[in-house]
Amino acid sequence: MKIVAYNGSPKGKNSVTNLMIDEVLKGAQEKGAEVVNYTLSEKNIHHCTGCFHCWYVEKNKCILNDDMEDAISHFEDLDILILGTPLYFDNVSGMLKVFLDRCIAYGSYFIEKDEHGESKHIDAYKEKHNGKQAPRIIVISNGGFAEKSQFQALEFMMDRMARNMSSEVIAKIFRGQGPLLAMKNEQLKPIVDHYRELLRQAGREIATQCCISEQTQGKLDAPLIPVDVYNQQINSR
Repeated sequence: MKIVAYNGSPKGKNSVTNLMIDEVLKGAQEKGAEVVNYTLSEKNIHHCTGCFHCWYVEKNKCILNDDMEDAISHFEDLDILILGTPLYFDNVSGMLKVFLDRCIAYGSYFIEKDEHGESKHIDAYKEKHNGKQAPRIIVISNGGFAEKSQFQALEFMMDRMARNMSSEVIAKIFRGQGPLLAMKNEQLKPIVDHYRELLRQAGREIATQCCISEQTQGKLDAPLIPVDVYNQQINSR
């Protein structure tokens, strides 16, 4: 199994997003998965200009000369795609959005209807990779608010995007109270260490079952500390 993660945090390898991705990939590696942790902040990827050269002039070839070709090269023989992002204005970071926008070059402009009669792009991945299923998607995100409900807009976007990719989101790891994971605090250390182990367990399950068990998911979703205590601590900083 090949798992590729794209870290869309501007803080790159120093981010909470990377901490979460790294632990999940460690767990997956323990079960034999081939893993790649790709840090978008280290690359030069320009905004899509919407010229559609990649669709109508030269198929799957973008006119922009930057690091996108390197980034997308990891899509070859990919089984699971992890998209990691901090929660910015209820959604993905600008950095991850730019990367996703540029992925249009590697899709198809042909349209079909899904099982509900709604239009979508045809499955370009299957066409290009001899019938192989498009990579399934895992979303990893963290934010400064405490509640899981804060991730609703991101969740909806990812589900819709997966649909248009002829894929599905098989796991969602949303971490409210994200700043706690970056704090150097001896009282918090056992809580953070426990959460990191839960992330590794999630990675093991993903590598062996292509999903996260209900038990593990429930533990991942639980607040790190009581919400009111967390809000008070944030407001007193």
